Amino acid sequence: MTVKMSASPLQLKQIIFSKVEVEAVDDDSAFDADFDFDGVLINTEIMTAIKEGEEDDPQNFIVALKYEIPNEEEQEKTVPYTIALEAQGWFELAPIYEIEKRKDMVTINGASMIVGAMREMVSQITGRSINGPMTLPSLRFVPSDDESA
Repeated sequence: MTVKMSASPLQLKQIIFSKVEVEAVDDDSAFDADFDFDGVLINTEIMTAIKEGEEDDPQNFIVALKYEIPNEEEQEKTVPYTIALEAQGWFELAPIYEIEKRKDMVTINGASMIVGAMREMVSQITGRSINGPMTLPSLRFVPSDDESA
């Protein structure tokens, strides 16, 4: 199979982590690299802002993402680490899309890109931690039914 490559119309210009908390869970259970996240509570919150002055033709956006695995007592199972992450990404979108759809496109795709960076951060931190390396699950973000598709 041949695959062609070109630059994406959505570019991540910068990412900044404002919160990184990874705490090993003191548990006698053995954890391994292929930990199954089924039944684990994962909280996320996404906020998107358009650059001031670009409201009529937005091309620059900030996407802020909070990602948390709280390891609450009522959870079905314990995760090797309690996680709390916050990051902001600056994104630039080529003006080839309808103005009304741009914010949603950047929110969905930008959040996915930020989660990728968060997965790498947690993998690096836990690589030398007591419970061993952990890779966060990939997440899929989709607009809710009451928002634009």
